[in-house]
Amino acid sequence: MCVGCGSQIHDQYILRVSPDLEWHAACLKCAECSQYLDETCTCFVRDGKTYCKRDYVRLFGIKCATCGLGFSSSDLVMRARDSVYHIECFRCSVCSRQLLPGDEFSVRDDELLCPDPVSVRQAPHRTHAHKQSEKTTRVRTVLNEKQLHTLRTCYNANPRPDALMKEQLVEMTGLSPRVIRVWFQNKRCKDKKRSILMKQLQQQQHSDKTNLQGLTGTPLVAGSPIRHDNTVQGNPVEVQTYQPPWKALSEFALQSDLDQPAFQQLVSFSESGSLGNSSGSDVTSLSSQLPDTPNSMVPSPVET
Repeated sequence: MCVGCGSQIHDQYILRVSPDLEWHAACLKCAECSQYLDETCTCFVRDGKTYCKRDYVRLFGIKCATCGLGFSSSDLVMRARDSVYHIECFRCSVCSRQLLPGDEFSVRDDELLCPDPVSVRQAPHRTHAHKQSEKTTRVRTVLNEKQLHTLRTCYNANPRPDALMKEQLVEMTGLSPRVIRVWFQNKRCKDKKRSILMKQLQQQQHSDKTNLQGLTGTPLVAGSPIRHDNTVQGNPVEVQTYQPPWKALSEFALQSDLDQPAFQQLVSFSESGSLGNSSGSDVTSLSSQLPDTPNSMVPSPVET
């Protein structure tokens, strides 16, 4: 019975897949690419389906834990616990820094983490916050470099100048008292926001470091790249060409000088499995016409 189509096999040759699966030669093919499989191909069976080696590796082979692509036999890979990575994919999932042999890292939720990914991660947030503070500042008067230098020098000495100092700044810069007052107010507000933001960033960094240190398990150290073992998970099965016994007997008769009518009667007997319509004398006379062994083809003497 053919496993592929479910019908009886009457072909001269049968493809047998280890251990006991038999197929028509036209039915044994890859379930993905429909490539015909025979004794010259490597065949894999999974969930009742047959696959060629190429499709089996593509569907069920080991893949990179980062990019999801497979490996070739010449690829060098990095391993972390049960996961395998391309060398260029072996990076921290937060800061994208490539981990080199000897680097310490941790694995959390199947993601790679270097010891200190916080500083790089917080950089975009810091830049964004700085841009927001700049957007809230509206420049109403354009100040030249000399005026800015004078105001900054005074601010570094005293962020809250008194009325006398403000009058002196009016004379030195040529700006109005209102512009000078607003500039100092904006400067103090901007510095206060920056101070609060820096404190929040420091607290966040400390919290993230504590979380990283509290991971279960010991820190890992990246090893040297190794060559990927391209062995497939799963054992290939052997495809054998099987010939029914009566076919071998038929080929032997065609190559010998046996009496053809008598031999055809013998073949009919082997195919039908019974000789209900033949008498015992027919069997005796038929067997007497066959040689004792295939190597002795001398005919028996005929009584006269």
